[in-house]
Amino acid sequence: MSETKKPLLIAIVAGEVSGDILGAGLIRQLRLHYPNATFVGLGGEHMEAQGLNNLGNMELLSVMGLIEPLKRLPQLLSLRKKLYHHFISVKPEVFIGIDSPDFNLPLAQKMKRAGVLSCQYVCPSVWAWRQGRVNTIRRSVDHVLTLLPFEQQFLTQHQIDATFVGHPLADHLSISVAPNRDHHSEDDELLASLHPLQRRDKLVCVMPGSRLTEVDHLLPVFIRAMRLLSESMPSIKFVIPAASAKIYAHIEASLAEAELGDLATNISLLRGESQHCIAISDTVLLASGTASLEAALLSKPMVVAYKMSCFSYAIISRMLTTEYVALPNLLTRKPYVAEFIQQAATPEALASALLTLLTDEDIYQETISAFAELTEQLAQGADHKAAAAVADLIDNALD
Repeated sequence: MSETKKPLLIAIVAGEVSGDILGAGLIRQLRLHYPNATFVGLGGEHMEAQGLNNLGNMELLSVMGLIEPLKRLPQLLSLRKKLYHHFISVKPEVFIGIDSPDFNLPLAQKMKRAGVLSCQYVCPSVWAWRQGRVNTIRRSVDHVLTLLPFEQQFLTQHQIDATFVGHPLADHLSISVAPNRDHHSEDDELLASLHPLQRRDKLVCVMPGSRLTEVDHLLPVFIRAMRLLSESMPSIKFVIPAASAKIYAHIEASLAEAELGDLATNISLLRGESQHCIAISDTVLLASGTASLEAALLSKPMVVAYKMSCFSYAIISRMLTTEYVALPNLLTRKPYVAEFIQQAATPEALASALLTLLTDEDIYQETISAFAELTEQLAQGADHKAAAAVADLIDNALD
């Protein structure tokens, strides 16, 4: 346990649900190093449950693309200014930005200039696009905690201190993952009925995204893909775990407007339970992002799609420097996951790729084997390693 003369104040900012979960695990482990530490910043319910003094609404940061964030720019700038002035007034020992680099790196740079240690948890995807940002990272932070092994190698080559901590999902997920709740839910019976032991039909978990913009772009395509797939496999079932209450209501309304006919009886919409739904499904159709890594760590073959505004894609596609988009493919360096981006994400293409996974046992088993190796690679005790790296940063500064 690290010893300090006074309780430490640690500033943390997370802007996504995934970042909120990372932050909660980090806070939990940092308390083992500094039992009297206090935490202030921005996060969600998971970080708040660990004692974070939350200063704002994390959902403001949950936007993607290039155009979408511009619509919230005044709010985002105001929030960042508020956080900066509060942090400067309370003088934290370290500032930790979790993911959301476009928001966190400018804040980290200002904190570093003010003499506060700064750390970025989750490496920005500079190895994939906008590699010029590596100079911004070097100016902004003292250390980077990376979830993926090649990220540490990339940053080290660019003279940036970094630690590969692994991915918390690999530490906590298992194929037998159970529903995450302590009370009875109206979805309990439905989940039970969808369990492999209770059904003979194939089940596809459909995840159109955790943001409204993602759902708007992908859900109509996913619905048409489900319709096509059901024509080839009439008894197939689909489960859609909504990422939030807002997403649930949005998907529910969209399904009602879609005039699904007989297909409606084979679609189940749930409130959350994404990991459980992935675990009990045969395959997954989902938006590109962290969920694809969840599916891989749960040994589920999948099909990945993504759409954004035409303007955003026109710019971003010219900056991409990687062959793949889906995280499992980036990590395995092989296309075990079928990717369909922008115009390529058609209902016909998605349905065909899903049908292949559901009917070709050799491809299915080869994918599962590759994902098992990936899980072993990423299971490093991330919460513990991340906290230890932050504690070393703090203690070296205090010596």
